[in-house]
Amino acid sequence: MWVLTMSEELPEELKRKLMEKFMKKIREVKRAEEKAEEHVVDPEKVVWDHLSDDKARELMLKAKRLYPNEYPYVVRVFYELLRRGDVKEFDGYTTLLILHRLGIPVKPSIRLKFVKHGKEVSFKEYAE
Repeated sequence: MWVLTMSEELPEELKRKLMEKFMKKIREVKRAEEKAEEHVVDPEKVVWDHLSDDKARELMLKAKRLYPNEYPYVVRVFYELLRRGDVKEFDGYTTLLILHRLGIPVKPSIRLKFVKHGKEVSFKEYAE
């Protein structure tokens, strides 16, 4: 069996061409791997990036905590709405409506603030 090594019997021009071809193939494989990595999208991150206010984030956190088995489905639905362009972002009210339509009965926490002369005060002070 005859084995040729690059350094012994091949002309310099042929060695150079083979090396260029080999390097080109390596670059193509690397580009293909980078493209594949770029297209991997985390739907949950995309959804959380499009929650526009604190109330929407609070509702999604409650849904995640109270309904861990249903949460992945909720994320898929929200992601699909974003991907299709039906919704650009989710505010608290929209998030609440969609969660209820999906059968996830989360309730927002309600906090009453009493403001007197531009300052937040207790109910007792407000009533006086």
